[in-house]
Amino acid sequence: MISLERKFTKISNYKALIFTALFSAFIFNACSGTSGSDLEPVPVKDIKDRVNRNSMLIETMEASGNIAFDSPEQSGQGWIEVKIKKPDSVFVRIEGPFGISIAQALITRHDFIYYNVQENKAILGPTTDINIGAVLRIKVSFDELLSGFSGGFMFENNEMDSMSANSEKGFYTIKTGSNPGSQKYYIDPSIYTVNRYNSLDGNNKSVVEVDYSNYFEENASGNTVYFPSSIKIRNPEKKQSVYVDYVNKSFNKTDLKFTIKIPKSAKVTKWD
Repeated sequence: MISLERKFTKISNYKALIFTALFSAFIFNACSGTSGSDLEPVPVKDIKDRVNRNSMLIETMEASGNIAFDSPEQSGQGWIEVKIKKPDSVFVRIEGPFGISIAQALITRHDFIYYNVQENKAILGPTTDINIGAVLRIKVSFDELLSGFSGGFMFENNEMDSMSANSEKGFYTIKTGSNPGSQKYYIDPSIYTVNRYNSLDGNNKSVVEVDYSNYFEENASGNTVYFPSSIKIRNPEKKQSVYVDYVNKSFNKTDLKFTIKIPKSAKVTKWD
């Protein structure tokens, strides 16, 4: 639905497209299994608390940078502006080459507005995985979208949490939920941020994969937070990928606002 150039040129700034995100209103359940042997044993609760501490410091986010997407239907690149107000609002604006405005979307936990500037068409409807996928070219839940663009995750502690977290290839791993539909997180042991997020179906097959990389120390209301500059979101089954490389970032603005003005001349469609 977003009309970009067919020719896809890979953005040069992606030095390490490893990212973790697009993440339901998680009801976190037990994290079980034996601990891996390549990292020092750490209780799951301690890891969750450290990840939560970083995420809680960011209440609002305003960022912009390069975006590229690839799917069987079309591929393209441009410039993206993202504004997030936790816990329930995401604004996205996309520009094509030469700063030409292409599309805007305001997505809340309950409904969304999408405006295709070039075609002068607007779509309004409830926020569902299918509807998000139709307008943003990748099928994800609202929470996955929120976490995917911000890199912030919140874990709930569980009395069944293991005293020693699993580890794989130099990362602590935490698995939450139960089949069908579980989530797996790869945690950086040095700064305790999510490096990769996988949403799995009942057959343990990856539905959404989000990789985060290029973490930098940022200032959020006088506090130091770790924030990923590079994000890659994939839907393996649909062969859809979105790459985001943030260039400008600011956090916890108290006056963050975003609206979409739909011209009276626009064709408006309402989805169920």
